[in-house]
Amino acid sequence: MARVSGCRAVWVRVALICPYSIGPVRGNITTVRRITAHLPEAGVLADMLPLDRLTLAEQQALLDRQRPLLLHAFHAFHSGPVAQELARCLGIPYLITITGSDLFDPLLRDAPATRRAMAGAASITCFDPLMARRLVEFFPDVAGRIAVIPQGVQPLPVSEPLCRAADEFVAFLPAALRPVKGVVAALDALAPLAEEFPSLRLVLAGGALDPEYARIVGERAACLAWVRLLGDIPWQRMGALFTAADLVLNCSHFEGGMANSLLEAMSMARPVLARDVSGNRSLIRHGRTGWLYGSDDEMRTLVRELLADPAVGNRMGELGRSYVLKRCSPFREARRYARVYGRVLGGAPPLRE
Repeated sequence: MARVSGCRAVWVRVALICPYSIGPVRGNITTVRRITAHLPEAGVLADMLPLDRLTLAEQQALLDRQRPLLLHAFHAFHSGPVAQELARCLGIPYLITITGSDLFDPLLRDAPATRRAMAGAASITCFDPLMARRLVEFFPDVAGRIAVIPQGVQPLPVSEPLCRAADEFVAFLPAALRPVKGVVAALDALAPLAEEFPSLRLVLAGGALDPEYARIVGERAACLAWVRLLGDIPWQRMGALFTAADLVLNCSHFEGGMANSLLEAMSMARPVLARDVSGNRSLIRHGRTGWLYGSDDEMRTLVRELLADPAVGNRMGELGRSYVLKRCSPFREARRYARVYGRVLGGAPPLRE
């Protein structure tokens, strides 16, 4: 067998198909990079195949040189149909990881190309059991092919810290600017608190995925002295923003499960407050690992409590950190994917937890 320096023997080679690799930071990019980096420890040599930088002919040529035994597509709509076509040309199987909008956005989920790709996949993976149940509701035929693999997480490096006043309370919302992320709703919900508590600051970090929505957010933020809009921030600098935050928000109207932003915040002992949707419930245990809110009033009540007593947030941050470090190991995540690869290829490798 071939070996990768410092890793166990490599028993299989796979290509991970990622719809995005450049541009604004997205959860899919973070997920694919993390899994690619850790798969060699599980005996899998992994290559990334970025769809936003290669034509179909270039993708085929690259795979002809790499000769993977399996294709792994992230996002059923954006990557699934490409994986299906490439797998057909190479005569190898493929699997799909459901990441969020491919399940919760009807236009993407119900697209004929999505349904064909799901029907042909040897296996379907998702991040949590709640998502798996929803998956079977819309795609009953995949019930016997689903594997639930929780997301892993790594604490982010901390470079230069965010400049902030000692008496400020910083709520941090990391979210690419598109409607599903609920940024405008967060501004509306927090505005009354900003008048009540002059110390409140909201820091927004995320690239413009929807230009019109980004314009609306930018115009609103420019009129609010308590809001700071940073734009797209490289992954390497996000650790400093998490460290400076008193609270990390997730205001998404839907999530694919175990959002990377929440995982990263929790791994760095930052308390989290997230909209009460199924994807966030898969990670946050209300009052035990973070908080969930179902309405603007609930959101304001929770933030008001933290403003009055920041020590409550610090204690919750430590509980969240303990939770994700025990349950969200990136090494265990990679081994679980390796087992799925083994089943698809007819024989799981001898891996240990």
